[in-house]
Amino acid sequence: MSFQKMNAPKYPPRHWALVGYPGSGKSTFSTQLRGPYVVIDADQRYSEVLHLAAQDVYPVSNIAYEHADPHAIAKRLQENMPEAMRAPERIGTIIIDSLTAIIAPRVTKAIVEKQEGEVKNLYAAFKDKAMAMRELQDAVTRWGTDTLWIYHLNDASDAEGKTRTKATVSALELVRLTRSINMQMQIVTDEKTKTRGVTIIWSRRGRDGMTLWDESGTWKDMPARIEAAVYDGLTQKDMDRIEASTPEVFASHEVAIDWAMEQGAFGVINHAQNAYKKLLREAQPKDMRAMTPLWIADVQHRIAVKANGDSDE
Repeated sequence: MSFQKMNAPKYPPRHWALVGYPGSGKSTFSTQLRGPYVVIDADQRYSEVLHLAAQDVYPVSNIAYEHADPHAIAKRLQENMPEAMRAPERIGTIIIDSLTAIIAPRVTKAIVEKQEGEVKNLYAAFKDKAMAMRELQDAVTRWGTDTLWIYHLNDASDAEGKTRTKATVSALELVRLTRSINMQMQIVTDEKTKTRGVTIIWSRRGRDGMTLWDESGTWKDMPARIEAAVYDGLTQKDMDRIEASTPEVFASHEVAIDWAMEQGAFGVINHAQNAYKKLLREAQPKDMRAMTPLWIADVQHRIAVKANGDSDE
């Protein structure tokens, strides 16, 4: 028989997302993952950490601008990955560095087109952004490799003049991304010691909420340390239970919306996001702990309505 028996791995696949401020060490972190690596170098800075890579690094394209073009990325992966995955040293990780540089220009373009009257509404203008994200996810996740999706944080002033930390990728794109990952991480810095660490914001099938500190300065052995902290001591039944459980507090807005999608309350991400935003406006919860029970009740109501043959969408 030419088929090979499927065995359950010790840990879930490394489909991870990593967020942090520019220069915080996200690209350096990626060099400690399983190689060889295919890098979508949309920031055009991966050469700065090339010397730290544990194994060989292959750019998705030798043409710089193609690294920010989802269609070109999909084409290059389709051309080269089948052979690369049959090689003795098959590709270990596809690194997207960064999603910000791929998606943010499309957001800017959509806003400009709306302002100049080239499109009637932002929904139509954002269609290219949505298609780009969908094409990129389909192109990257199909090969059976590990994946690391990198994006940035920045500080911006809100309407009241207060400084807020925001992701440089829209909430809707982050919800879409959550469908393709099983762990969300953020690079943090201890202000006293200036030591960097990784906080596990959310894990689909394991523990989360802890921070692991990097004493090496180059994230040496950090991916293995993360897996041990998140999964060691959990059986497959434990992981199944965690994945199926209703969180006491959602780790983020995108995780809350992803959970609603998993429950079958919505068929389209946009509908889920709109319902979530509406509840935020009407209830005005002070934090995620207050929002969580409200959203759970809303989702459960929608599921009950669907079961009766109606729809709240």
